[in-house]
Amino acid sequence: MPTVEVRPFEPGDETAIARLSAVVRWPSLTDPAVVLRVCEAPGSVAFVAVTDDVLVGWAQALGDGVLQSHLSFLAVHPDHRRRGIGRLLVMATFQATATARIDLVTLDAEAFYEGFAHRRLLGYRLYPGA
Repeated sequence: MPTVEVRPFEPGDETAIARLSAVVRWPSLTDPAVVLRVCEAPGSVAFVAVTDDVLVGWAQALGDGVLQSHLSFLAVHPDHRRRGIGRLLVMATFQATATARIDLVTLDAEAFYEGFAHRRLLGYRLYPGA
């Protein structure tokens, strides 16, 4: 099995992340310029997973550096799932936020997140003008 390197996001990774976002059907992140802004936003930490010089996963979180952070994005290419890459990305991103807890929202990955120490809470996604 190929070795996976998890490292901090670097400018230049945004094009591969945009391609991965298209594969996992996240249309709001298919523009590399948007990905770059997301990954370099104040309070943002982002990590990528690379194997054989190919980006196969990424994660991004926002945090206050003390108590609270939010795992905003986690994606692993479907051909590379169930190999521990998602867990490595979550842990690297969480540690980099330097916070005591991290919240997240998921539509279809409950089974994955159930494998972490957690407490299930009710959440909402709000939009301007709603």
